Formats: sequence, structure tokens, C-alpha cells
Amino acid sequence: MTQNSKIYAPNVYLFAYHLCKPSETESISPGELTKLWEKCNEILETKLAVGKAFKGSYLPKKDEPLGWRVELINKQVVGGRNSLAFAKDISHDNQQISLKGFAQPLRIDDSYALGLQIRVPEKVNNIKTPAVDVSIFKEFNPDNCLLPDFVQSYFGQTLLITAWLSVEQSQAAREDSQYLKSLAQQCLEKLISGDKQPSFYRQGELFGSPILEYGNPNRQDTDYNIIVWFFNSSATDEIWDETRYSDFVELFLYRNKIIRAYRDTRKLYRVISEEYKQIELNIDATFKYLQQDEAQQRQLKGTGLKEEELERLKRQTIEMPSRAVKYAGLLMDLEFRQNTIAINAKNYENKLNQISLDLKSRKKYDNNECDLSFLELFSKETSPQFQAQIKADLGYFTHGTGLLDKAMEAIRGVVAIEEAYRDAKLEVTIQAVGFGLGVAGVVAGSSPYLIKQDPPNQVIALPFLKVGINSFALVLLISIGAGVVVWSLVMFGANYKNLLGKIKRLLSKLGGNK
Repeated sequence: MTQNSKIYAPNVYLFAYHLCKPSETESISPGELTKLWEKCNEILETKLAVGKAFKGSYLPKKDEPLGWRVELINKQVVGGRNSLAFAKDISHDNQQISLKGFAQPLRIDDSYALGLQIRVPEKVNNIKTPAVDVSIFKEFNPDNCLLPDFVQSYFGQTLLITAWLSVEQSQAAREDSQYLKSLAQQCLEKLISGDKQPSFYRQGELFGSPILEYGNPNRQDTDYNIIVWFFNSSATDEIWDETRYSDFVELFLYRNKIIRAYRDTRKLYRVISEEYKQIELNIDATFKYLQQDEAQQRQLKGTGLKEEELERLKRQTIEMPSRAVKYAGLLMDLEFRQNTIAINAKNYENKLNQISLDLKSRKKYDNNECDLSFLELFSKETSPQFQAQIKADLGYFTHGTGLLDKAMEAIRGVVAIEEAYRDAKLEVTIQAVGFGLGVAGVVAGSSPYLIKQDPPNQVIALPFLKVGINSFALVLLISIGAGVVVWSLVMFGANYKNLLGKIKRLLSKLGGNK
């Protein structure tokens, strides 16, 4: 064991965030809303075994006070404090070590927030505690109970690790640019067991001390957000007080809500993309069906669509509106999450501005110690990238709504034309039959003037034929024939314009082939 593998006063902070007020579209049981507190109780009782139960230390839903940010600790149970404090003595690496910490339940706006701290104190009974080996982090996270897989918070979580660097370690960091990254990696390897190590994201400084972040928020394959912060400045220790801790609870809430909303949009993107593809295929198939050679030939002949074709189009006019509603709902979900990101990005930015103004108003810290660029990267680069991507997605997928509207309009037009054509054709047929029956009746009624009926039912010889026919049958044949002739003339007149159109198309086609 070397001096460089030891750290002084290590702390682990868990900031976890859960749903408090589900939206109207979300169906969540009452037990799900208290899941974060139950997980905390399991961590304290079972995993850390600190002899304190969190259950009963937080207020039930019905007793929660009103307000934008409220403490949910049951102060009657915890002696009037704003958190549940705990302590535990352990033997580690031949050292007697005192572990301390607290659990604090909060409600911030529409979210529950859990602040859980586990630490080796800087002093015990006013005596400075010795440095401890980085393997101490195993005691902070038994069975990976502080990781997302166990905590399962709705809006995600952030783990913050802090520790003091010795003079020798600070010197080593100045001489070797990779030293702190190596030391942080040792801490993480002891804190997290198994192969679930997070990937390195970036390194910088905050409040005058080096800080490293693990877990790229742009990647969809990781739930980790772990920050390792090495103190090597008294200014950092002074700035990182109860007020800054409270600020970070909010900052990490906004950050995690933005990431959660963006990852939800990536899931929505896949669903909308598939729906958009199906809409295009469905519309394309419908109009290809209408443009088949057989259908075109029937339309040229004036015979219209088959009954099954018309029924298929009618089904489309029924199915497409419901598909349009579903598609519009998906776009609304995407816009809702876009608004969520915008709101929380603004809250994040406002909180950073408050911190900056507070530090500068004290007039005791230099520019480096007041520099918030490490935290500002998320609001200046990451969040705008998320919003730009969603804006591009909406711009592309919005065309699907117009496509559906135009398709429905076109299909309704085809159906209306076909039905009008059929109605007109039926009307002409009815008129022709009516005229035919009328003429037949007139002819039949005038038969006494055309054919002598005395004696009745006489046999009349037909010209050019060596047969005779009963006078009644002759009258009947004449009336039917007259009716058929009139029916034919009416039908011919009704189709005359259609016939002229066909002749013109034929002549035009013949002229074009010359």
C-alpha cells in the first residue's frame, strides 16, 4: 500500500429523483410513488446496516406540506432535524473507521428528491481522522446498492464522490496529467463491483479543485452519471457548504429530467419513424392499386371501380383518420418532451446564475474559484444539442400529418366521384326504364286504333311470314318493342358525351402515333 492510494475524508453523495405527480397518460400505482423512499430504507437497513430505518422518517403523501420545495422528513421521528442522520463504526484495513451520513427526502416541484450521504468525517472528537485506502469505497456501496439498477429512480440519479488530496498527491497531479484520472479510476473500481464500470467523459475544475465526470449524457447505453471531485483548495471546502449542496440537489434534478426526457424522445423517434414508414407504404399501396392497368382500362371504358375496390377505399377513409389521430398524438408526446427539456434547461441556467452571483458577491474568491464552466457545459452545449435534434425530428415527421391529410382528401374524392357516377348511372337507367314503360303503355293503350279487335283475339297474318299471331300477343310485342327502342335511345343519349370523349382520345392517340 502506497501513500498515493490513500485519500482523506472520502464522501459519497447519492442524488436520486423520482416521479411525484404522474401525467394523465401514465398509470402508476401509489406504491410506485414511494419506491424511492423504500429503496433508501433497504439501503440503510439491509445494505449498509447502520441501525437506522428510513421507513417512518418521511411524511406520507397525505401529510406532505404545500410549496415548490419542501422537506418531507418527519421531524418528530428524527429529533427536529431536516434529515435522518446515522453513524457506524467499522474495521477496515487494520483501521477503526467511523462512517457517518444522512438521508434527506425532498419534494421539488413535481419530483421527489433523495439526498443520501455516506462519509468518513474529517474530524472525530476534534481530532483529524487519518487518510484511508481507496478500498474504503467498498464499504459505501455494498452489492452496488447505490447504482441505478438497484435504486431504479424514475428521473435517474447522480453519484458525487469527493475526497481531499494530500500535498504529495497534488504535486503528483501537477507533474502527471493522467495522475488524477488514474486515482479516480481506482476509486470507482473499489466503489463499483463487477464489470459495470462507467466510461470516462471529461475533466475540468470546479471551485478551484479538479473534477472528473463519468457517463456521457449523449449516449443511450448508460444510466451512469458519476462525478469524482478531488479537493485541494481551502476555497473549495468553504464554497462547498450546505447552501451549495442544496443548489446541487436542484441542478442535478434539472439535469436528470432533461436526460430522461431526451432519452424518451429517442424511443418515440423509433416509434414515430416506424409509423411514418407504414403510412407511406399504406398510401403508396392504395394509389398503386388504383393505378393498375386493369383499373385504368375500366375507367376508360366508363365502367368505374369494382365493388371490392370501392369497399377497400371506403375502409381507408375510416382507418386513416384514426391513424392520423394516433400519429398526431405521437408528435404531441414528442413536443411535450421538447417543452420539458426547454423548461428544465432554463431552470438549470437560472440556478447556475444564482450560484455565480452569490460567489461573486462575496468578493473573496478569484476568477478560477468562481468559474462554473464545468457545470455550464451541459446548459451551453449538451442541452441545446438535444433541443436541436428534437426540432429536426419534428420538422421531418410533421410532413406525415400533411401526407395523411392529402391522402384522405384524395381517397374521399375518388370515392365521391365513383358514388356520384354510380348514382348518375342508376338515375339514367331508371329514367330510361320509365320512358320505355311509358311508351309501351301508350302503345298498348292505342292498340284499338291500330289493330282491329273485332272479333276479339283474332289471328292476324304477319307480312312476309306464313304464320299468324293472336292480336293480343301482337299488341304486347309492339308495346314491348317500342319500350325497348325508347330505352335504348335514352341510354344512347346519356352516353353520347362519354362516347365523344372516347373518340377524341382515340383520334388523339392515333394522331400521336404518326
